[in-house]
Amino acid sequence: MSPDALMWLRATAYTTVALLACLLLRRPLRTWLGATAAYAIWASVPLALLAAVLPGPPVGAVVVQVPALTAIPLAVDSRPGAAGVQQWLVAVWLAGAVLSAIIVWCGQRSFLRSLGPLHALDTTLWLATHDVGLPASLGIMRPRIVLPIDFTTRYSADERALILAHERLHLRRGDLHANLLATVLLCIGWFNPLLHLAWRAFRLDQELACDAAVLARHPGKRRSYAGAMLKCQLGNRWSPLACHWAATHPLTQRIAALRAPAMEVRRARWNMRMVVSLAAVASLACWVIQPAPLSAIPTPGNAVDFSTMQPPGYPAEAIAANVAGLVEVQIDVSPSGAPDHVLIVHSQPAGVFDQAVLEAARHWRFKPAIAEGKPVASRVRVPVRFELDPPEQAGAPSDASGDERLASQAGRTDDCVASAECAKQGAPQ
Repeated sequence: MSPDALMWLRATAYTTVALLACLLLRRPLRTWLGATAAYAIWASVPLALLAAVLPGPPVGAVVVQVPALTAIPLAVDSRPGAAGVQQWLVAVWLAGAVLSAIIVWCGQRSFLRSLGPLHALDTTLWLATHDVGLPASLGIMRPRIVLPIDFTTRYSADERALILAHERLHLRRGDLHANLLATVLLCIGWFNPLLHLAWRAFRLDQELACDAAVLARHPGKRRSYAGAMLKCQLGNRWSPLACHWAATHPLTQRIAALRAPAMEVRRARWNMRMVVSLAAVASLACWVIQPAPLSAIPTPGNAVDFSTMQPPGYPAEAIAANVAGLVEVQIDVSPSGAPDHVLIVHSQPAGVFDQAVLEAARHWRFKPAIAEGKPVASRVRVPVRFELDPPEQAGAPSDASGDERLASQAGRTDDCVASAECAKQGAPQ
């Protein structure tokens, strides 16, 4: 399996575990530490994703230079292997991600159009012509609060103050940006059913945390707060990127949460920081155990031997154009002997033979380097020459004895013909 596929699987596994932890812990955390702490636990999902995709801390490794390979156009490999399956999977995933992004964009655009012309009351308060799912906070570059046209007549003075405090808290906490990040993760992980299940739980926890923070500052306004929720005009227009006052969340659960005793603002902040810190520590632990990039420590000798080395196929386009070339590939080899990361260091001509070398190198297996009696990570650089004419092989004629043929092969320290016969010279592990 290629390193990219392993990273994709690792990212999916890490985020799935983080989502399960959030779904299981959100209710106990809300009871023990408050709604703000329950909302903070969702930070573990993007942190888990970062832990999966970021390279681990660098470690020392052995650097080995191996003999060059020479690829000749014996035959074009057209077998449908694992690389083809992975390409189809990537195409399906990318199509789903793009489709999800288009659906979100169309929903956002439709919601904004349904509001009609907006009239600015000040820098952050705007008045909509039509009342659809308002009040709401929206906008990423220019966050603003959009109010219904009958805001002053529908709500009392206390209710208006509480609604504005609620929406302004969304802006101060950066909830609109959190919604954007959650939407991006939902589009990227559209195939994961836990993400769709967690989406509404995340949005509900966001509103419950905001409700709790506002009531902590206005402890005597619970009745007015509940009345303002009930007066909201529920509509079918909704934006996943906005923070709606009460358009899409279970009002019964939010109103029932108003009866819980208010937590002090200072204690709620401390609980939130503690939960985020624990999530960061857990993500850091996952990051540390990852396959790490290699920090070069040059050592003499050749501590790595090939066990299998299938030569790259000669691209048909290069054969037709009568093109030869040279590609130098760098491979980070894990202690198990499998490639962790494959990188093209140099190619001439650029881009012609790169894909063929990458596909072949991902399937190579090496005998790991040994340090202090234990397998260690290593970094290998392999030059691969593509030649239309096979190189002249030094050695005895075809009727030479077996000893002379072995001596001829042993003398080839700089070049190894990447043909099917050469690939069989090393015995599998």
